[in-house]
Amino acid sequence: MRFDEPPSEETLRELVDEARERGEETVRVEASREAADAWVRAGFGEQARVLEVAVDDLDHRLSSHRAPSYGAVHVQTDDLDGVVRAVRQFVPRMPGGSKGSVVAPPRNGWIAVYDELTDRDPEMLRRLAREISDRMGAVVLHLGVEEGQVVRFVLFERGRVMDEYLSVPEYYGEVPPGDVISLAANPTVVARLTGANPAEVRRVVLTAGSPNELPPAGELAASVGSLLGVEGAGHGYERAGEIPGAIEVPRE
Repeated sequence: MRFDEPPSEETLRELVDEARERGEETVRVEASREAADAWVRAGFGEQARVLEVAVDDLDHRLSSHRAPSYGAVHVQTDDLDGVVRAVRQFVPRMPGGSKGSVVAPPRNGWIAVYDELTDRDPEMLRRLAREISDRMGAVVLHLGVEEGQVVRFVLFERGRVMDEYLSVPEYYGEVPPGDVISLAANPTVVARLTGANPAEVRRVVLTAGSPNELPPAGELAASVGSLLGVEGAGHGYERAGEIPGAIEVPRE
């Protein structure tokens, strides 16, 4: 049952009565995006989202040439052996068939992990960051450039997302206003987890409505990485082997 208007008390009572008549223990409705918040306030919990895109827009995205993505997982630890073990354990389990990983030695208190698969699929970069953070109980930063256009970082602590940033919050499509705000970095959280100066976070970690309104994504990623205290934010897996002391983790 779909509702395009906020729920009235009468509507809610009718739903309760109908559910009891059918012997059901839950009431399930579909609400328009405009009305959904009101239904949540009435006590309903979101179980799924119905998403849509114009056929022409999707076809254009699939057929258009996209610049490559790249990034790294930065682990706030000096336990190099522990990070290598985590990489050996988790990366082979990820769908997509990674061709190899590189683990950089500690720099400024962070160990960086680069992977061939996570450069191809930024969602796998996020997954690897979460897995390592959960396993090691560490603060982990996933920082990368997506499609050569936007910069994203996610800060994890003990496997939980603490903050997320996307330089163009609606790059992949329209999102609710609250999500636009949440995809701007939280200076207080970033400062607590990385030691960065909150005022500098506000100055450097910028968002905009279009990539053209920001510095080139590679430059922005490097600036963000420098601010957060991590090295090697300006490249991905291909150049990771050039890092002095880097440990290569090949795949068969």
